[in-house]
Amino acid sequence: MDTKERILKTALELYNSQGVNTITSRHIAAKMGISPGNLHYHFKHTDEIIKTLYDRLSADFDRIVASVEALEEVDLHMIRSSVTTSLELGYKYRFIFLHFVEIGLRIPAVKKDYAALTQRREKEFLSVFEKLKANGVFRADLPEEVLKAFVTQIFIVGDFWLSNNELTLKLKGSKAIAHYSDIFSSMFYPYLTPAAMQLAKGNQ
Repeated sequence: MDTKERILKTALELYNSQGVNTITSRHIAAKMGISPGNLHYHFKHTDEIIKTLYDRLSADFDRIVASVEALEEVDLHMIRSSVTTSLELGYKYRFIFLHFVEIGLRIPAVKKDYAALTQRREKEFLSVFEKLKANGVFRADLPEEVLKAFVTQIFIVGDFWLSNNELTLKLKGSKAIAHYSDIFSSMFYPYLTPAAMQLAKGNQ
């Protein structure tokens, strides 16, 4: 692992454990056993480190969504699997979600990218929903405005479930992911066909 990758790995660990406000480039360098100058050779300031980690998170989410969108048939098992994978990724980069509003204000490029991402995701999610309709998983009578509202709900829960956990249950690791995966997956239930509802109940 080269120095740049070690910096990102160490920064992620420190941000996740202590937040973005208390960790400076000196803390990261000290944890690694390198000089601040060596760190600044790769990243001029901590905001650049945070932006790089955000970009990696965004790219990983892009791959998850693309893999689902590429499927001809999308079923409940695939949805549940994608939900769990997404929450695992969110937990890996949890400091971003726990400080999302602050990071967006602090780093305008993140705020701008997120705004564009939400527009892109809406189209991608609606495409997946159409496949769920075609495969008899989603009801055929769901109007587009309802499905668009569901996309917004997905964003709200997906972006802030970690904050809810931090303020209430304080679950760690796999326990947090399993609990919120159940909650997230249950959001799909009202949109299912009767047959899909029975299948969902059987999988509980």
